Amino acid sequence: MASANFAGAPAPAASCEKGIWFGSHRFSEPEIVPCAVPASNAGIYAILIPDPTCYPRRLRAIYFGESGNVSADLTPWHEKYPVWCEVAGGAINLYVAFLLMESSSPDERAAILSNLVAQYQPECNALKRLL
Repeated sequence: MASANFAGAPAPAASCEKGIWFGSHRFSEPEIVPCAVPASNAGIYAILIPDPTCYPRRLRAIYFGESGNVSADLTPWHEKYPVWCEVAGGAINLYVAFLLMESSSPDERAAILSNLVAQYQPECNALKRLL
C-alpha cells in the first residue's frame, strides 16, 4: 500500500499533534534511526523508509514489531536489521515511530501487530532471510 494511512480507515482530522497514523493508531513522530527510545518499554514500532509515492507522509512502513522491552529489542542487533538496511538502501534511510502501550499484555500487542501487518503487508515482516 502506498500510503501511510490505510485506505479503509482514514486518519482522524488533522490536529496540531505530531505523529504518523497507521490504521486507527497514532504512532510517534518518525525519527531517524538510531534515536532515543521511549521511556515506556512496551509497545509497537514501525520501521519506515522514504517513499515519494506515499501520501500524506512520504514514508512507507517496511516492518512492524512489538516488544515488552523496546529499548532492549530495537537495536542494530535486531534479527531483521540487516534486512531493513538492504530494503532501505542503507541504515541512513531508516526511520522509526512508536505506539506506546505501557500497560499492555503480549496478547494485546500481538493483536494490533497482526492487524497492522495484514493491512499494510510490510515486506520485512514477510521476509524470512536477507536473500
